[in-house]
Amino acid sequence: MSAATEFTQWRRMRDEGLAVPFGWLSLSSYQWLDAEPGRLELVPGEWSANAEGAKVTCGPSDRFTSPDGDPVSGTLSQSLNEGESMHFVRHGQTLVELGVRGGRYMIRTREATHPRLTGFLGVPVFDYDPSFVVPGRYTAFPVPKVVPIDTFRPDTTLHTELVGEVEFELDGNTRTLAASQNADGSLSVAFRDGTNGVQTAGWRFVTVQAPDPEGSLTIDFNRTLNFPMAFSPYAVCPAPVPGNRLDVQVRAGELQPQ
Repeated sequence: MSAATEFTQWRRMRDEGLAVPFGWLSLSSYQWLDAEPGRLELVPGEWSANAEGAKVTCGPSDRFTSPDGDPVSGTLSQSLNEGESMHFVRHGQTLVELGVRGGRYMIRTREATHPRLTGFLGVPVFDYDPSFVVPGRYTAFPVPKVVPIDTFRPDTTLHTELVGEVEFELDGNTRTLAASQNADGSLSVAFRDGTNGVQTAGWRFVTVQAPDPEGSLTIDFNRTLNFPMAFSPYAVCPAPVPGNRLDVQVRAGELQPQ
């Protein structure tokens, strides 16, 4: 199978993954929870949160169910750690996600019938270009670095753990980008480049398979993906660290959705 054919099949799987009923394309709101119980948009109930956790008080007339469809009423409580999210309750075709971002509890609503989801025809991409498949070398930091980072939301700052740097050549020059590590050992590299804000979103990321014992790896920029912020204003999405900026146009991977 050619690399271009394999890429086409991988793209099909990516689009299918985005089109699931309560995925990123279904987001319809992002709301912080206050300490005092109060109403929110799009869902009934009295919502609040403090250092001990989040809670919602609802009655039978609110018609809440568990994510699996079992009726629920009364006061439901849940405690989460920073960065965690869970499907909390459902209200008809609306799924309520509960999470903690930047030390605060929030909910996101997800609509199974959201127009962004029902009208989805796939993410536009640059044509496959083998010149954007480049060899590289990974160098681990002596100790991982936990650093603060901005996000798509101006009211939220997160932290990321950087485990090392990936060095490679692109457009005739040597480039270096800091990387974080995924649970399966692969590396995640968020970066900015010259296409941002013109053809692509504000920043993107590429996943790189785990390096071999000598640190060698291959970066396929054709597999550069959008963060959820490209599809919805209700995403958070960590920004690249300041040094992860390429002064060239990476005309590969996903474009800004229309």
